[in-house]
Amino acid sequence: MDYYNSQRPSRPPLHSSVSTGSFSRISTVSDITDLDSFPEGTTNIPLLGRPSLVSLQSDDGGRSRSDSEENGYSSPPSSGWSPHTGYSPSGYATVPPPASTPSPRQHGRPYAPNAAPSRRHHDVIPEEEDGVDLVLMQSAAPVGFDGPPSFTAQESPEPAFDLSSTLGPMTWADEQFIKGLQKQEAQGKLTGGLGLGIKTDSILTEKALLATSPVVEKSPRLSRAFSFSRAGGPASSLSLADAVKQLGQSEANKRGKVIEVVMETDPQDQSEVDLSVVAGPDKELSNKLTMRQNTFPVKGGQTQVFYPQPDWKPFSMRWPYLMFMILLSIALAGGQEVLYQKSTRDPLVKFRTPSDIPAGEYFAFKFLPTMIAVSYGVLWQLCDFEVRRLEAFYQLSKEGGALAAESINVDYITDFSFLRPIRAFSRKHYAVTISSITSLLANALVPTLGAACILLSPDRDTRLRHPGSEKSILIHYVWSRFLSVTFLVIACLGCVLFYQLQVRRSGLLADVKGIAGLASMATVSHILMDFKDMDVATHKDIHHKIRDHRYALRNSSLTPDDLNPPSKQERERYKKNHLSENPQPLMLRTKGAIPFIIGILLFLALIPVFLFTPATALTDKVPWVVTLLAVCIKLSWGALETDVRMMEPYYILSRRYAPPKTLTLDYTAMPIGWVAIQGMLNGHWLVFFVGFGTIMTEILTVLVTSLATVEGRVFIALTNKAPPPRNGDPPSSHADDVADINAGQETVFSFWISLALAIFVLMYMGIVALIVFVRRRRVFLPRQPNTIASVLAYIHQSKMLYDFVNTAKLSNKEMVDKLEALGKTYGLGWFQGRDGSSHCGVDEEELLSDYKFGYDYSRATNPWDENEVQWL
Repeated sequence: MDYYNSQRPSRPPLHSSVSTGSFSRISTVSDITDLDSFPEGTTNIPLLGRPSLVSLQSDDGGRSRSDSEENGYSSPPSSGWSPHTGYSPSGYATVPPPASTPSPRQHGRPYAPNAAPSRRHHDVIPEEEDGVDLVLMQSAAPVGFDGPPSFTAQESPEPAFDLSSTLGPMTWADEQFIKGLQKQEAQGKLTGGLGLGIKTDSILTEKALLATSPVVEKSPRLSRAFSFSRAGGPASSLSLADAVKQLGQSEANKRGKVIEVVMETDPQDQSEVDLSVVAGPDKELSNKLTMRQNTFPVKGGQTQVFYPQPDWKPFSMRWPYLMFMILLSIALAGGQEVLYQKSTRDPLVKFRTPSDIPAGEYFAFKFLPTMIAVSYGVLWQLCDFEVRRLEAFYQLSKEGGALAAESINVDYITDFSFLRPIRAFSRKHYAVTISSITSLLANALVPTLGAACILLSPDRDTRLRHPGSEKSILIHYVWSRFLSVTFLVIACLGCVLFYQLQVRRSGLLADVKGIAGLASMATVSHILMDFKDMDVATHKDIHHKIRDHRYALRNSSLTPDDLNPPSKQERERYKKNHLSENPQPLMLRTKGAIPFIIGILLFLALIPVFLFTPATALTDKVPWVVTLLAVCIKLSWGALETDVRMMEPYYILSRRYAPPKTLTLDYTAMPIGWVAIQGMLNGHWLVFFVGFGTIMTEILTVLVTSLATVEGRVFIALTNKAPPPRNGDPPSSHADDVADINAGQETVFSFWISLALAIFVLMYMGIVALIVFVRRRRVFLPRQPNTIASVLAYIHQSKMLYDFVNTAKLSNKEMVDKLEALGKTYGLGWFQGRDGSSHCGVDEEELLSDYKFGYDYSRATNPWDENEVQWL
């Protein structure tokens, strides 16, 4: 179809590559000075002179290529439909072309020699004869000429009516059109608005930045730096550069936009001769540049680009919460010392029988200390969980980014609790190291020491011989000091964590929840191309491919950063990968679930043993052993809950036709207790039962601690009441059993209630753990989705990514509303990707097939398709 009505001349003129059917030819002078002769993407071209008047840029005519061509697809000039409409029957959507960055150069200012060359198109010169009049070379403008340019406007011919602009392609599933897009995707060219890169939002000059920023006026240090720079001292340029960097970053943070600062240069430093027009472009430099580097705005030698650095963080990582936890730790340490000093002068509680103690005092010394210790550990656990979950984004937001093994391919969620601080320290993730140690001390050591601190006097044998004697509650001097020191150590670690979290910025505008959160951050750059053919790859394969890649978080988008290659030491450091090769988490497979269930049953059997057998003497001397066992069960249950939280959205997707909110569902980002409520509201009952079990494990610690020093045989004997004695019969020993109860600190009611609740909690945990194992033991994923890289490998060829273009800065609620408005459903399995091949992962319905472990759908249906797998 002809898109332009034009008359053909009597003799064919000489056309350049950018001619569109006009009568004229591009001047040879224009061809010599045409910057378009350089390869696309070439930067830092040396010695570039000003163009002459005969080769000035035109406003309308002579366009060499459209914006859409540069993004991997081509369309007629009047086309208005999206290239990916063939994938979605919902309608045609316009794909926005890449935003062009306005040139900071103004007329009258010399052109920066190192600035990135922009696309310039020149007017054509009407001529009557073939060839070029070389006399025009004598009239060319000099290189240093600063006069106003004169533009020769040329009217473009009126385009003819194009039916495709109104009706779209002749069929919505035009095979040739779709094959063209699939070919581009297979070649690594993203389509449909994906991979457009980060564009500059504002351009400022150095003078304007220094003049308008209030920081310059308030900071005397910056003023002195500017004075030294005018003096021309040796350190003046460095000081000025640091000042511009600080002010530019402050301005970007204030505006929330990407800002490009044009640095001022002296005119005498620029060359008046452009030798590149003779020598040609630098081919070696062009070959070094890749498509991945175009993610960032092109920075010339005299421009600096500053990205906004947002600092969203959850409440448990903000300074009020951390300050509260530090002060609470100090207060508990002081309170523990006060109680010890008081108990040395006068016992905390004195009684002869447990019934003599008022109910408030009985609760205060029997249950309250353990409840405080357990709650204290939960509060630190909330902070620790968020620190581990968001550490990858903190590493990506650093200046220069981070290696894959330090960011997108690191797992601190399902990692073993006692090994986590060691692995975090080896990667120099000090925030995770401090947070993990603090959480372990608060959850494991504090409840154990708290149970050991409370001492019942006199000893067990004396109480049994004289059950009616006076008894007292004291604080053990050794364990009390250990507990106080533990609180102070936690407070010091909290101060270090407070500093770590305040000096770093997360780079996030809002919480990153679920698959949708990562998908919206991965559509701007070409990071998806790093996971080509990694659908069913293991963690080891992914680590092998991307371990030497560096990534960054810029403007709420995940981007590869190849400008900062890793050093030799960094490459040697991360040769091995610590992630599990098994697609199922440990607590959902036989190796982890069965031993855990057996451990629960053994602990359930241990309770009657130390209550109703002579083994009570052992627990009376070391009651903290029972508390320690309960803490181990609590930590193991926490690992089970974490695995269920992480896998639940993917399990729902594996059942196909999941609602849109499944993509934003993230149970790992919910605090303890709230996850059970959300699971109940969403109808995810397994999540509810597991989350409720986490709350009950905290109660279990309190209950077994109270039972550790009880003589249970006395209460058993009390239940077997003997009949009234007859005349001449010996008196019953029932009165002696009642007296023996007074030898301890438990009443009949509190003993049986505590025992019944402890048994119920353990039975509940065992039954729920067994149900989880039965329902989730089947493998429904190629690998665990416990890293950012693993999730990106699942969606790198998904067609649903078109719906996430320009959504990086949406909140979670806005994302949910957008997905629900589309009305699509989603699933996990085999689907036809944007490149036309079969892929395994998460995509919109309809999928080709479900995922079955060990079954490769692409090999079964297309065995002749032997595409090279690049990561092998």
